[in-house]
Formats: sequence, structure tokens, C-alpha cells
Amino acid sequence: MKQPCNRIIVALVFALTATSSLCAQTSCKSLRHVAIPAASIGLATTGAVVTSASHGHEEGTGYCKVLGRIHPVDPAADDIRFELNLPDNWNSKALQIGGGTFDGYLAAAAGRGRTAVGIKSAMPPLAQGYATFGSDAGHHTSYFPLPDAINAVNARFARNKEMQQNFAGDALKKVHDVVVVLLKQRYGQTATRMYFIGGSTGGREALKVAQRYPNDYDGVLAAYAAWDQIELDLQFIRTAQALYAHGGYLGYSQTKLIQHTVMKACDAQDGLRDGIVSDPDGCHVDPATLRCPDGHAHHGCLSDAQLHTLVTFATPQRTTTPVSDGVESIPGYNVLSGADLTTALGILPFPLHNPVFLFNSFGYVIGSDVLRNFLTVGPHYDARNFDTTTGQPKSADTSYAPGGAGIWHAEVMQQALEVDATNANLAPFVEHGGKLILVHGTTDNIIPTNSSVDYYRRLQSTMGVERTASFARLYIIPGLGHGFGKFDAGFDTVGTLDAWVDRGVTPRDLVVMDNHSGRTRPLCEYPAYPRYEAGDPKVAGSFRCVRP
Repeated sequence: MKQPCNRIIVALVFALTATSSLCAQTSCKSLRHVAIPAASIGLATTGAVVTSASHGHEEGTGYCKVLGRIHPVDPAADDIRFELNLPDNWNSKALQIGGGTFDGYLAAAAGRGRTAVGIKSAMPPLAQGYATFGSDAGHHTSYFPLPDAINAVNARFARNKEMQQNFAGDALKKVHDVVVVLLKQRYGQTATRMYFIGGSTGGREALKVAQRYPNDYDGVLAAYAAWDQIELDLQFIRTAQALYAHGGYLGYSQTKLIQHTVMKACDAQDGLRDGIVSDPDGCHVDPATLRCPDGHAHHGCLSDAQLHTLVTFATPQRTTTPVSDGVESIPGYNVLSGADLTTALGILPFPLHNPVFLFNSFGYVIGSDVLRNFLTVGPHYDARNFDTTTGQPKSADTSYAPGGAGIWHAEVMQQALEVDATNANLAPFVEHGGKLILVHGTTDNIIPTNSSVDYYRRLQSTMGVERTASFARLYIIPGLGHGFGKFDAGFDTVGTLDAWVDRGVTPRDLVVMDNHSGRTRPLCEYPAYPRYEAGDPKVAGSFRCVRP
């Protein structure tokens, strides 16, 4: 008698599972062509529409993939394309994913996989039950059939004011509000918790939502955030000017010489010689020791022009007047304490006009694109003629600036007010119960590591040290670069954030894993860093977080 009963039970379970799956698919299809009125969106649009809704599976998780468009007010502007992933087994929480570089591609796919913002999680947020969503920020840079990473390096959209403001932060709110409507449509309720995670431009966006829309979000994680965007763009231009000055280019042999010199001096300072400098502030390499005796280029040393390039990368960019919220500089890169410039300089020793990604330095491509599209300098302007301290041309030629060179300074200031995420007064976010996690790697050659330190210190200065500690954490990860590196860091980002917000579990004794090798290390709260004590160097327990 047991065997028939077992068969009946199995049949019932199968039938219930099949019915549940069928209901999920039916519910998903009902979202097709749903229209969201403009009145449901907090910023100006002409409404939104779902263009497709299809049920699928990813990593064993059934979900409804919703694609849609939010229509602009300006008919010349692009729609905001968005993607929303609705899990069958929803945990009642939602996660917005930030973009990268100039955006222009759908960012939400990161919420379905293990590589969101370059800080890998053990399980994709979607598989954990989070509804995940993101957008292209209101412009489409896929003019050619190239990967998103290349297509995102294009700022032509900024010539349209509405598209420029969507990129600056408006699109974040518009997509959020549309998603709130669709969550209610699918589940009959909105999210009990709303989170945002992003890296680079997405990190700026994470800080932007905490600053501009504090009541919409319960927690944000900003990885290697481009919060000081305009000063960063000026730093890109400043370093490119040195790189492409006569004899200033650093080729592969020069960048590897710099890296070898730094590692020889500082690698073992953290107790372990492993190609990682864990305490960059404690590493002191005099760039003059790399100089060729006669100042001219020779093998195994740097010419005066190359040395100038190195020092330029290592030192801050400063403007004569603050650009936004009192910010007037961005730090230099850790190029004399572990950051390797090799992957950031392009393969050509001379600048193209206009610069091209991979061929020219990443900084020159981005900085030049910002000047030519966000400002009125003109599409053919040479960024090497721009004074990054004053916002004016270096030469007396004002032909590109009708009415005089000073007009560009005013435009730089205006762009900083719109794009930057420099506000350190997060009182409304904190009063809402919001939590903030900042993450940055020591070897980032795109956004200086100490820029995240600067923002954290601004928080402490504005909010107070004790109050900042109640809602914010900063983690500097040795060996991590701009989303990858010698130590390809991974930890449960959304889980850590959610536990802090939802259950009051303060981040403590966290462990980060190298996704390349599986080795683990402590995730040390700034200003501490992991120092090797004894035992297996592949195990976090062999290290101790120490203060410099």
C-alpha cells in the first residue's frame, strides 16, 4: 500500500509545482503592454509602457523578465529603457543596479548574475528572491555592434539637456517609480525594502539616490564611486596632457618598471610577499629613484618627461575654486604604492583626435568626451588645450569660446552641480533608517582609491564621527582594482546590506574571497588593513585587521 500512496504524493507535488509555474507564467504575461501614467512618476515624463514580459529561469530561479520604456518630455530625447526581473519566489525586497561609465546599456542583467558591480556575490540577488532592476539612464550608445563596455564610452547624448539630466540622476527616480507601480501590479504590494548597488558611475548613482531621494531607499552600496565626477574628469584630462606631452608616454616596460620598484620596496610590509600592498599609506617610494641620470629615455629608468607623467598620476587634481559642495580636488592614484597603470594607458603612444577607447588612455577618451559633449567647447576641441585648474584654454586662442574663455568655467560649475554626488549631509537618509556601505580597491587606476576615503571623511566632518559610524562603513580592499585585480574581491554585498537594514546586524568580522583562487582575507573596516600573522596565507584566519 505504501508504494501507491508515495506515487500519489509525488503526483500531487508535481501537479502543485506545475500549477505554480503556470500561474507565474500567466501572471508574467499579464504585464505585457501595461501603461504607467506620467502622474505615477515623480519627475517629468510622458508616461511609460511595458514592451515585453517573458517568463524564464536563471540559476534554478524562475522569474519574469520585464522590458519597458519611459517616454521623455522632449521628443528629441531618447526613451529610458529599463529592465525589471520579478522572481517567482519574491522576498518582498527590491534591488536597483547602477550602470557604468556613461551608461547607455541595460544594467539590470548584473542583478541576475554573480558579477554585480565587480564585487561578486555567492548567490545572484535574483536567486535570493530580490526583484532586480536597472536602466540605460535614458540614452542608447549602442551605435555599433560592440560590447557594452565599449559602447558605454560615448557621451554624445549629453548634447540633449533632458538626456543629460537623466544621466545626472533623474532617470534613477523615474525608473524607481515605474518599478513601484509594476511591483504592485505583479505582487499586489510594493517592496518592503529598496536597495541600490552600483560601481564606478553606478557608485555615483548609489550616492546620488541617498542624497536626492532619501525616502525611496533603505540601503545603498557604492563601490569605487565616481562621486566627485567633474574633478575626476579634469584629472583624466590633466593626466592625459602629461602622458601625451613630448616623450611623456609610459609604455609597458615603464609601467612594469614602476610596479616592480614599488613591490620590491613595499610588498612584504604587510607580513606577506604576494604582489599586494595592503597599506598604501605606509608605502613610500621616491619617484626620483626611477630617473635616468641624464633625464633622457633609456632602458630600466624614466626620462624627465616620463617621470613628470608618473608624478602627475600620483598627485591631486585641484581647481582654483570649489566646483560643488566645497569640493576643489580629487586625490592622485596609488601608482607609487601598488596601482598598475598598464591597463589604463592605451596601446598608442600618441593621441588620436578624437581619442578612441583601447587605443588611447581611458582617461583621455572620457575626459575629452566630457569636454566636447557636456560643455560648449565644440565637438572637435582638443582637450590637451584645456586648463584643468581654471576651466579655460591654456593658450590665448578663444575661437572656441564665443564671448571669451571664461564661459567654460561657468559650465564646469553647472555640470558639477547637476552630475556630482558631493553632498555629505545624509541626515534625511539616516532619519529614514538608511545604511551606506562604501567599497574601494587599493589598485584602482581609473578612480583614485582615496576619493572614497575623502567622501567618508566628509561624512564624518558633516555628520559627526559617532553618527557616521551608526550608518556608514568604508572598506578598502587590498589588491582590488576597478572591478577586478590581483585580488578579485567577492562578498555577500546585498546580504550584508540587508542584514544591517532589516535585522540590525552591524557588519562585523566580514570575510572577502578572491574569485580567481578561492583564497580569503578579512574585510577590514577603514582605516584598518589585513596583516598576515601566521598559518595558511590562503585563509582569512591567518590575517588580522590592524590600524596603520
